[in-house]
Amino acid sequence: MHFVNILSSRTPAELNGCQFLVYKSFGDVIGSYSKWLSSSKSNIKPLLLFCASGISKSISSNSCSVALRKLCEDASSFIHEPPILDILFWISEGMGEGNLRIEDEEEIISAITHALCSILDKELRKTSLARLLCSSYSAVEKIIDIDRDELLRQNSSAYAQALNIAVRGLHRMGALFSHLAMSITSGLIDDDTISVLFGIFWPLLEKLTQSSHMENTSLSTAACRSLSSAIHSCGQHFQILLPKILECLSMNFLLYQRHDCFLRTAANMIEEFGHKEEYSVVCVRTIETFSSAASLSNLNSSYTCDQEPDLIEAYANFTSAFIRCCPKVPFYIMLRFFVHYCRTIWIDSTALILMLIA
Repeated sequence: MHFVNILSSRTPAELNGCQFLVYKSFGDVIGSYSKWLSSSKSNIKPLLLFCASGISKSISSNSCSVALRKLCEDASSFIHEPPILDILFWISEGMGEGNLRIEDEEEIISAITHALCSILDKELRKTSLARLLCSSYSAVEKIIDIDRDELLRQNSSAYAQALNIAVRGLHRMGALFSHLAMSITSGLIDDDTISVLFGIFWPLLEKLTQSSHMENTSLSTAACRSLSSAIHSCGQHFQILLPKILECLSMNFLLYQRHDCFLRTAANMIEEFGHKEEYSVVCVRTIETFSSAASLSNLNSSYTCDQEPDLIEAYANFTSAFIRCCPKVPFYIMLRFFVHYCRTIWIDSTALILMLIA
């Protein structure tokens, strides 16, 4: 711990490449012995500061992000103290620079989310999770602002950088909601906290999905992924928005027909809410819109299907979700889309008959 104290007291500017190799090795050690090291309250702050410094460089970011996750899991009883929370927020807010791998950023956000979910004080837990979500909010908000300023968008270098930062912000939001879903299942998170997070997340994502930036494959994929994660954790809040979200996804697919992420997210929505009779009409309207897309209608041979394996898989998953999760849809409508699906993915007549019998 003496060596950890020395290293954690230095700023990233004072460190060189060789010292970050030491960070990498010590990060592995801390990750392996985190339960023992975090048993003493006095060790928590220097250990977190050490991880924060090590995360800032690519050579040691992975080992230190794993060590951070282990510390957040093993030292959850000490997390509620203000100095510790400040370090965690400092780490999360420093990721906006985009120096880390997306996988490491997701690991860090999952670790911090786990720590914040263990806070016993409900109000502190709610405000802390909201602050963590807002640390990624600004990255996405900037790209929406660019949509209003044509001059900024014409600067290709600045625009590409803004897109990259927004994609990373969306991945971090998705990681937060993914981990939140587990905490909700275990009863650690109350509905009031979910309402606050939903109120921050959805208005921002709604603006983004209505922007021309969705043309970018990486951005649209990250947006759909974060939406799917939020649906799993905030399901009851998204229920009333089902018609609006499905319409948004289907319209975006018609605009950008190679973006299979819209089909995959719509399938998640159908699986979550398709069993409710009041949404039968909107589910049918959605599959009609998807099926009318030229990119799917043109998949009428084995050769063309081989050219678009991801699109075929996404459409197959969506159609499967529709058939399984919409029991209130009349059978003849279900059969019509099943036949259309089989023809679209180039199933011959014999296979079609066997599938109908099954």
